Amino acid sequence: MKLRWSIAAFVCLLLLTFAGTQNILAAVVEPTGDREGKQDHRLIMDTLASDGEVRLKSGKTYYIKKPLQIDSNQKLYAKGAKIICLESAFRSKVPTKDNYRSVKNITVDGGTWTHIQKEGTSGTMIQFAHGQNITVKNVKVSANYKGHGIELIAVKDVVIDHCTVTPLGSCPADCHEEQIQIDIATPATAPAVASHGAHLVKGQVCENVTVKNCTVSGARGICANFTLTENGKYRNRFHKNIVIKNNLIQGKTGEALALFNVMGAVVEGNQIITTNNKNESYAAGLHIAMFGKAPAGMDSAVLRVKKNVIKGGSYGMLVFSNEPSSQFGKLDLQNNKCYAKAGRDKAYEIHYVKKVRDSNNKKYAWS
Repeated sequence: MKLRWSIAAFVCLLLLTFAGTQNILAAVVEPTGDREGKQDHRLIMDTLASDGEVRLKSGKTYYIKKPLQIDSNQKLYAKGAKIICLESAFRSKVPTKDNYRSVKNITVDGGTWTHIQKEGTSGTMIQFAHGQNITVKNVKVSANYKGHGIELIAVKDVVIDHCTVTPLGSCPADCHEEQIQIDIATPATAPAVASHGAHLVKGQVCENVTVKNCTVSGARGICANFTLTENGKYRNRFHKNIVIKNNLIQGKTGEALALFNVMGAVVEGNQIITTNNKNESYAAGLHIAMFGKAPAGMDSAVLRVKKNVIKGGSYGMLVFSNEPSSQFGKLDLQNNKCYAKAGRDKAYEIHYVKKVRDSNNKKYAWS
């Protein structure tokens, strides 16, 4: 009996050890010192293609001339490495299929990804489009205030975890771009994706996106985006199930967190702070808004806003529908501390919600 238990224990230990060291077993790419970024880029891409996994060495600096394109079932480990990008950092391979079918099962773990110019890029550093089951964790990334650190276009089952997404350069007074963008796929919102086929930009939305344990700052921090372009053709498209949990989110000239055209969301355990103190909706700490006709199922969809500290200029939190004939279904508002520069009465303001549970929330003037 003792022998059987010893064998079983050994097998369990072996399995646990293997599971915990998979990234160590990934092929290691050494930096070449080529500051034009051609050699490091080629080696990383070749290793991903041959092995499906690659590890960059901690404490080393790499240069890449263009973004790494990551395909299905590939993993990139870069904890402790610094990657200097001459254009941008990484993205999913060129999309060819819609309905989340272009890529799947991707993990990027670690790395400090920054632009070679001190002002950063006004484009997108990290982008995934038309994919599913994607994890980005322990990543530090910096774009310009006008750009996006992370852009998610028509994806589902995505987790952004323990990442630091902060801007480089200075923030223009009229800039409202977000550092993490949860985006709809249209010709106007995703022109690079549109260049690969009109079928990829028909208003596809994001579903099951989680941002947790992150530090995010920018003109806006995080935004689930919408568009009124093409005469409002896509205004009735709604993202589904967005989870924002245990983050520090800061906005400078726009909202810290904006959730536009979202059906079902969880906002819990965050610090949400906007320093813009103008009398405008951009100056809300948390802005939840509807710009189109509510889809079927909205009545049963729940917005859960719990245990947050929310600070803003015009409002701490604002919930509003710009389509007066449509309303949000349910708002569960509990145990939040809300502050507004405009005064205690503006700490949170709620409109166009059919059922509101308002429990143990505190309002404060933010001086």
